Amino acid sequence: MLDVLAAESADVFGRGTGVAWLALDLSGLGALVAFACVRHAKYSIRFRLLWLTMAAICLGGVGLWLANSVALLGVEVPGSTVRYNAALGVAAAAVAVVGVLAGLLIGGRELQLPRLIVGGLTMGLSVGLSTYLALDGLTVQGTVSESLGLIAVVVAMSMVLCTATLWTCQVVRNWWALVGAAVLFALGVAALYYTAVAALEFSIDPGVRTPSGMDLFDLVFPMFVIGSVGLTVPVTAILVAPDRRDAARAAFDRTAARVRPSTARPVQPVPARPVQPVPARDGRPVAPPARNR
Repeated sequence: MLDVLAAESADVFGRGTGVAWLALDLSGLGALVAFACVRHAKYSIRFRLLWLTMAAICLGGVGLWLANSVALLGVEVPGSTVRYNAALGVAAAAVAVVGVLAGLLIGGRELQLPRLIVGGLTMGLSVGLSTYLALDGLTVQGTVSESLGLIAVVVAMSMVLCTATLWTCQVVRNWWALVGAAVLFALGVAALYYTAVAALEFSIDPGVRTPSGMDLFDLVFPMFVIGSVGLTVPVTAILVAPDRRDAARAAFDRTAARVRPSTARPVQPVPARPVQPVPARDGRPVAPPARNR
């Protein structure tokens, strides 16, 4: 009978902590660029959907999915070769981007509590599902089981994180505050990821052949290059596009100046002086000649 090692846990830092720090940096950078895109979308009408799409790609695609995938590169399961299901990985990326975009659209331009809650829950459910799909793509020489309790905790954490992120997008405008919010988002994504990994238990059977699938590095490295280069597109758009908040304020001031009632006193007409007749030499009065104006 083959020897089975039951309930093995993954070593999340099997390849050092450098991968974890890289994932944290990616998550924070993606969130910061996404906040800037939402800032422009707030005051844009024609390109609002484009700005929000770029924000969803930066936040859901880079800040969440790519960061988690990079962190997965450091996972090692003792006694087993780890492979990855690429289809589930792509599905996780799509769910993250679409869910974040839906949350941003539901949240609207201005802070409204009902829309904030619905948008945050929508975004949170998609983030939780994306995290689950990303981890479910791991295959080993044996079986993988999940702790439903910890999975529920991950979903609840993702809802809180996404609601706070959506609130930040709508309320916070100070750049230093946005940088701090991006750091907090990165820490929240890291907490989600490590809690989700802790929910996994691996039952390893050394006699089972190497599982089918891709090496995780073969999937993540191209996505890392594409995601990193792809961030240059929204960054360039942010640098080139004018600050639409200032433009909107200037347009409002010009409109207000046109419709504002005048506070100056009305000009009173000056009564004309009566014309005094000038006596002629023969004694008859005659009118003076008209003056040239």
